[in-house]
Order: sequence, then C-alpha cells, then structure tokens
Amino acid sequence: MHRTHADLIQLLVRKNIIKNERIKTAMLATDRLDFSTDRLYEDVPQPIGYNVTISAPHMHAHALEMLHDKLIPGARVLDVGSGSGYLTACIARLIQPNGKVIEIVSGDGRLGYSQGGPYDAIHVGAASPNRPNELIEQLKPGGRLVVPVGVGSQKMMIYDKKNDGHDVHERATLGVSYVPLTDKSKQWRH
Repeated sequence: MHRTHADLIQLLVRKNIIKNERIKTAMLATDRLDFSTDRLYEDVPQPIGYNVTISAPHMHAHALEMLHDKLIPGARVLDVGSGSGYLTACIARLIQPNGKVIEIVSGDGRLGYSQGGPYDAIHVGAASPNRPNELIEQLKPGGRLVVPVGVGSQKMMIYDKKNDGHDVHERATLGVSYVPLTDKSKQWRH
C-alpha cells in the first residue's frame, strides 16, 4: 500500500506506466482523495456506486499515455463514462488553456455527444460490445479514440481517424476488464 498520492504516482513512473512528464504532473496535481473514499492510494479499482468503479490508477495512466499527443492545449475532448471524474480532471489539466472537456451530460454513452464535437480525443471508461462507430464518427480528422471493446474478453482499442477524415486505423493494446457501456435507465435501476 502507498501512503500518499505522490508515492502512488512515483510507483507508476518507476513501473514505466507513466512515461510523459506532462502526464506525471497532471496526475500529481489530481489527488484521488478528491474522487474516492476507500483504499485511495492502492493501484486497484474502487467502487463508487451504481455498479461502477473508479479505475485503477495504472489504467488512468495508460489511457492518458495512449492519448498524450492529442491532449494538447486547446484540444476538444470527450470522456464517456467518466465515473468519478478523476480522469476528466487530469485531461482538463493537460488541455488548458482553451481546451474543453468538462461539461457534464447524462445520456447513452454508446452514442457519444455529437453536439460537442468533433473531438481531437475521446476516452471511454466503459466497455463497448463492438467497434463503436458512433464515437469514431465524432472524431476530427487526425483524432483518436481509446475504448475497451468486447464482451467477456476485452481489449483496450485505439482508433485513429486519418487526416482524410474517412479511413480509420485500429489496434488492440491491453487486455482489460471494464463494466459495459449502458444508458441511465439500466445503470440506475437498482
């Protein structure tokens, strides 16, 4: 167990999960104490209610690393399934000044939020059962989507929309286990 937030971030640096200095700075400035109540500085997911979790810190770091070259000052970013808001806060730090990520919208995450797009980057904190074409459509040419995909066995997928705005390159990265993307009525049934 790590006693402080700084200890946790240093562990992620030592494990070479955090590679980019800007990401290290953003994560250091965003203490999990403000987003969770239990086992704050352990590298494990934590329940936050409604059958969802705040991801393990290493997964937040991986997501930020996968998006780092798109998270630049002035970028437009969509964080679908933002849960506790921890990753959203880190993204906001990376895209300032003049970037946009914080606008809370309740809806069906599978559909994204086309009214706010197109986006330089989209992160999804819940699993899509298959290729999320609705979200890919909301990327700017040159934009990137990072999303867990699959039912049961999931892979963190990266979708890069080419500069022509039509072709999309996709690649699988880590094996992961995320809650499924859903809508408010299914999530709040309990």
